[in-house]
Amino acid sequence: MLSMPNAYKTWIKQVRDALDSINMKMDDWQGRWPFDFQREYGAGTIASGAAMKANRFWWLNQNKSLKRECRSTPNCWLPSGHQQPCEPLIVESSANRQRLRYTLGDYVKVEFPDKATGIGEWMWVRVTRCDEEEELLFGVLDNAPLNNYEDRMELGTEIAVHFSQIRDHKKGTEFTRQ
Repeated sequence: MLSMPNAYKTWIKQVRDALDSINMKMDDWQGRWPFDFQREYGAGTIASGAAMKANRFWWLNQNKSLKRECRSTPNCWLPSGHQQPCEPLIVESSANRQRLRYTLGDYVKVEFPDKATGIGEWMWVRVTRCDEEEELLFGVLDNAPLNNYEDRMELGTEIAVHFSQIRDHKKGTEFTRQ
């Protein structure tokens, strides 16, 4: 069994390797905009998930420094003028992390009932934000619908979902397409 310091060293090396694989040199970015890797390690985030979070955090800060940040949604890490749906970063505090049921990057399987036939369809939605008080989740449809929704829903459509429609939940790091 690895001791805690050795386990962290192994984990941070995996993070570094994941970042290197997308040409994001940790030392170049970490010196400019420090990302809290220790918090991610302590929260149990897998190395590739921490690399993804750091990548987005650094791009958000880079875009802000160049005054090229998205103007549509606060903390969207994508540059201004992007074509895909906004992807805001959720700045998590330890209090928020314990309170939030669904967080950025999670996937939920949602039931969409068909009022005409009574036969529902279940589709995956990638979470962009969550309103715990109203029990609403906001996200992007990650499936192409089989049913006809009169051109109101297609792959990539931004939607709001009530918690009562959610049938399954996976963290982004454990989600695999089937």
